[in-house]
Amino acid sequence: MMKSIKEIVKEEPSPWSGSETTQNLVRSQISQRWTKEEAENFDPKYDTRTFRGWREQNYFVNKNEKGLESFVLIEKKDAQGKIIKKYNKKIWLFHRKQVSPISN
Repeated sequence: MMKSIKEIVKEEPSPWSGSETTQNLVRSQISQRWTKEEAENFDPKYDTRTFRGWREQNYFVNKNEKGLESFVLIEKKDAQGKIIKKYNKKIWLFHRKQVSPISN
């Protein structure tokens, strides 16, 4: 029996880092794109992933879907492991409503 998307993503959380800022940024976009209720139920550990993250879970992003803009903090380190620079990198996430299972 094939598992639902909810069952799959509850087993394997995404590598979300826990930033409240990015969570609120994505929640706002979900509210604008879908509904306020969908945004209130948003769980960043399970509801959004990158294109590659969904592929790793055997899902594909549906055709013509537009990603949700987010960012990750990148830390550049020297040879001794000391952080010498921090910067934000833009990434695109896709909500569980934007993907379908890959059929074998």
